[in-house]
Amino acid sequence: MAIRYRRNINCLSADQLHDVREAYQALYDLPEASSDSFATLGGLHGLPSPSWCDHGAPGFLTWHRAYMRAFEKALQTVHCDVMLPYWNWSAGPTTGVPAPCRFPTYVHRNGATVSNPLYRGPIASAAGGGTTSRRPDIDTTTFGDIATAAQSAMSNGTFADFQGDLNGPHGSVHVRTGGQMGSVARAGFDPIFFLHHCNVDRLWWNWQQSHPGAPMPVGELTHPLDPFNRPFTQQWQTGADVVSTDDLGYRYQNWCLVLPPIRVWELIPVWLEPIALRRIRNARLVVRADRMPMESVELRVFVGDEKAVADDSTERNPAFAGSIGLFGMGDVPMDATQTAEGFDVGLNLTDHLVERCAHLLDDHGGDDEQAHAEREVASGRTEHGDHGEHGGGDEQHADPQGHQHDPAERTDSPTLAVRVTAFTADGAALSADRAPFGDIELIVE
Repeated sequence: MAIRYRRNINCLSADQLHDVREAYQALYDLPEASSDSFATLGGLHGLPSPSWCDHGAPGFLTWHRAYMRAFEKALQTVHCDVMLPYWNWSAGPTTGVPAPCRFPTYVHRNGATVSNPLYRGPIASAAGGGTTSRRPDIDTTTFGDIATAAQSAMSNGTFADFQGDLNGPHGSVHVRTGGQMGSVARAGFDPIFFLHHCNVDRLWWNWQQSHPGAPMPVGELTHPLDPFNRPFTQQWQTGADVVSTDDLGYRYQNWCLVLPPIRVWELIPVWLEPIALRRIRNARLVVRADRMPMESVELRVFVGDEKAVADDSTERNPAFAGSIGLFGMGDVPMDATQTAEGFDVGLNLTDHLVERCAHLLDDHGGDDEQAHAEREVASGRTEHGDHGEHGGGDEQHADPQGHQHDPAERTDSPTLAVRVTAFTADGAALSADRAPFGDIELIVE
């Protein structure tokens, strides 16, 4: 079975977020009697009766894992590549809900402003009808203390103790979000419910990774997870069926790299946890524009230590990662269709970034992953990632102004740098204000 990754909702690409929203909306639009409708799926948690959910032991973590997978499969009937994202309220001080869930409308991929299906959800008519809401001051509501409690739970050595200690912060998120999320009866109708419980499931997955071989109580393994049946049978799943997320086809991506917009000639320092440096699977620089350029431009990309990145030379410069050529139209006239067409051009940086990260770790003393984890536990941090007040997750933020991470304050951690330069066809430096393109984005997973 192919393994796919669930990501922090703050780390989704624009297309991935469009897919999630469109899949949610499609479930909203199904007839309520459909087994995949949001009315049916949201109602499994509370009203209308019977209420299937487990919130004590046994079954709290196992039942909700089966529930999240069932909901994810329903989303995938709309967009087969959709994976349920998580709301990471647990990595550090955060305020409010994630931005994709915060506003009543959004701009659809076709350019139209439409209702945001992650802002509110429809309540099944059998559960009273209407739509969900959250507490009036949700945008200023903080979750830092709940994150601390969740991180404390991660240090437990047994599944029973971990599950018991995680149940409290899980409930606090429900209560503090307010509205329908504040009670079992209708919590499942708020679209953020599934992002919240996806994060609960991620915490369990992380605990499993740090406690390999930890036994599950027999009562948990045999506990029936109704109404979720085993494939092609009429038998309910049990806890044993959901212990391994690999068997269910997914894992979690605990971090991502979020850079501010890249402007040519600017050097951007990037602070990364050592564990993140070891887990890079894909890296790509993408240049986007709303039309083909008239003037040919060559972009040269540098990633490495700050001294090498500041050097414009491409020969024998270990930071030089490659170039991107934008072949200009020159005097060739473009018709209306060509003028309206956008484009993107990419440069695969995976091998280069992995190599630079390896050198960086060696220069930094080869920071051992186990030692890093022990330092996190000692400091009360048991998840890898950003703890900035704005980020709300394990996404790694790189801000040259130090708003999220000031490398000067991270003397115990390695720092990379990114710089893109631009030259015309005759080799002259091209200033940023003449750049014939829009966004430059570095995507790292």
